[in-house]
Amino acid sequence: MIRSYITVLLCLISHFILGGPFAHFLNPITKQANRIDFGTKSFQILVDGKHWVPAGPITIDSFALSEIRKDADFKTIPTDIPNQFTLFQECTNQIFSFDLTSRKISRLDRTYFRGDNCGSYNFIRKGKYHQIGGYGFWETNNHITFFDPKIKEWEGVPSNGNVPFGVYRGYSAYLPESDKLITFSNFSNDISQDKGSLKLNNDIYEFSFSSGTWTKIGQITHPYLNETLSKIAIDRRERVIYTGKYFVLFPIGTAGHVTIIFIDPRNLEIYEYQDTEMKFSRFPFFNLSVANPYVFIYDKWLLGTINSNASHLTNSSQLIDLHEIAKKAKFIGYLTDKPWYQTIWFQCLFGISLLGLFYFVFRLYKSKKNVAHLPEISTQSLYFDELQVSLLSHFYNQSAHEGLDVEQVNDILGISQLGADTQRFRRSNAIKELNSKLALLTGEKNAILRISSQLDKRQKRYQLHDHVMEFVKKELSL
Repeated sequence: MIRSYITVLLCLISHFILGGPFAHFLNPITKQANRIDFGTKSFQILVDGKHWVPAGPITIDSFALSEIRKDADFKTIPTDIPNQFTLFQECTNQIFSFDLTSRKISRLDRTYFRGDNCGSYNFIRKGKYHQIGGYGFWETNNHITFFDPKIKEWEGVPSNGNVPFGVYRGYSAYLPESDKLITFSNFSNDISQDKGSLKLNNDIYEFSFSSGTWTKIGQITHPYLNETLSKIAIDRRERVIYTGKYFVLFPIGTAGHVTIIFIDPRNLEIYEYQDTEMKFSRFPFFNLSVANPYVFIYDKWLLGTINSNASHLTNSSQLIDLHEIAKKAKFIGYLTDKPWYQTIWFQCLFGISLLGLFYFVFRLYKSKKNVAHLPEISTQSLYFDELQVSLLSHFYNQSAHEGLDVEQVNDILGISQLGADTQRFRRSNAIKELNSKLALLTGEKNAILRISSQLDKRQKRYQLHDHVMEFVKKELSL
């Protein structure tokens, strides 16, 4: 009987003996890793990268304590007021305030509904708490909600447009200067479709709070980033690093080598930093667990810790300014960059080449067609060279058909394959020279006439003047 009483008693007080759950965060002022232990009601500081040392008790109002689950996870966001923090209990829509100065925790909401926002993205917009997406009840969602402090409940933000199917474990950021929200590389699912399998969406979406409209602004087509994001498993997306300027990714690479990728959500630029000096190789930056973190983040600051029991390793920590590393990173393109064979410039070049080929074939075909009916001329003259004889003969033979058009003249002169300006120059000189000879021999200054076609006034044709027809006939024995 005594053993039974002891067992029951241990179950009742184990919550307070063992400690937890915890809310971890990087202190914006001290740049130290802090945590709140709800089980022991204490505020703790991480020292030597391994030991959590109590720094004083905390007080929790009874209403807040009654709603905190033993297995709860928390997201902690510093407010604009020093030493003031907001805690979001995952999957519950519950919000708590934490005053580090007074060490007091109070619950802000009175919401009852919970369970549909696991893994949502939380942010502050114009002084109000917002969240988007999440998972719950066997499906992801795309809802944007905000906390109304007057009624202490969450309210929905109406939206329309090209809405993403789901926003979960992706990369989301609120951009205050444009009052827009951007999100990409999200997972989505519905238990009633495709057996509830999670699907990765490569589309990039933007939501404008001013118009309440979603817009699809592109796709992740950069080959390297597309492959990198597809390899980041959903369980490694529990916490996404956003510094307010960049998304920061730590893709798993070769052993002992750290690669850091920066993505600017405002212009979709991508930068890559290679840790060739292995400055950060010992720190598990890829471990972004919420429940048991080794990495602590605030704004541009990242605190990496090594927690190892190996005797040859010294437990330590390293504070990193991510924006300083970004300055050393190499620009590698945009999220929407496509492979070279899919780029617009390649498609334009290919299209221009096709048009050029078609034009060349068309001109070749038309030239052959235009001169197919012109007979070969074999005669001699005392006054005209062979080319001029050929041209005069064709002028005479085609006098009943308004003479020759421009392309027929070009073909007789052998200049059809030259450029348009060169054709015009060579044709003009040949006609002028022939006209001058005819003028001296016949007295007709305009022996070769340039007229408009009767069928199409825009087309010009060349024709012999009636006064020189008889001379040409006799001279060339036609």
